[in-house]
Amino acid sequence: MPTIPMGAPALLWIALLLFSPDGMSAAIWKSKVSLNPPWRKILKGDAVTLTCGTNGSSEDQSSLWIHNGTSFTTNNSRWHIVKARMQDSGEYQCRIKGFAISEPVYLNVISDWLIIQASAEVMMEGESLFLRCHSWKNLNVFKVIYYKDNKALKYWYENHNISITNVTEGNSGIYYCVGRIQRLPYISNKLKIIVKKPYPQSNYFWLQFLIPLLVVILFAVDTGLLISTQQQFTLLLKMKRTRKRNRFTDPQPKPDPPGN
Repeated sequence: MPTIPMGAPALLWIALLLFSPDGMSAAIWKSKVSLNPPWRKILKGDAVTLTCGTNGSSEDQSSLWIHNGTSFTTNNSRWHIVKARMQDSGEYQCRIKGFAISEPVYLNVISDWLIIQASAEVMMEGESLFLRCHSWKNLNVFKVIYYKDNKALKYWYENHNISITNVTEGNSGIYYCVGRIQRLPYISNKLKIIVKKPYPQSNYFWLQFLIPLLVVILFAVDTGLLISTQQQFTLLLKMKRTRKRNRFTDPQPKPDPPGN
């Protein structure tokens, strides 16, 4: 922690602390948990890799992981789940040294024959959505039908994924799939997809200019007050010295001699 010199404008040092690399990373940048593959819902026995990342972080960097409230440290930024178990379900967070803790990511391990998976369950308009009809142990699935809000969306004799580019609010809904595994019919879980409109820039764009402007104004006021205070203090010292000097230089009246 740097020592703040006496008399320095406080806002200057606050700005330096906030906008220094360490200050920026501590105040703004967060760690982030990502999944590979990206599915938040997986079947028992599936493999998934969780990565704790930030801008510029390396895979060799040690990370703090928190799973359902239990924390532990890994030697690198990756956590491999080779064969998912039911107890692997839950909330995951991570933290890389020098960065804030990540937002929670939820992983749901399901014991079933068939599930539908999505690249994201909540997304913004303009993004891409990937849907997958996934079977236990990757068994072959035939006569696959994807449904949205109980209406058939796509049909394939052999299993395929669905890709929807530039999603809109109209793509929001309840999705699921059906198919045959070893000649037996199965139906997947139902998955709710929410597509939101992007936030209007007009509500936040002005903050990019207002906050720096306020910092500049407050810094100018703080600097002006400091200079004014120093000038007043210097003037008071000068007046005090002048009075003291005059006290010794001005002739003092002498008393009349006593009468004889």
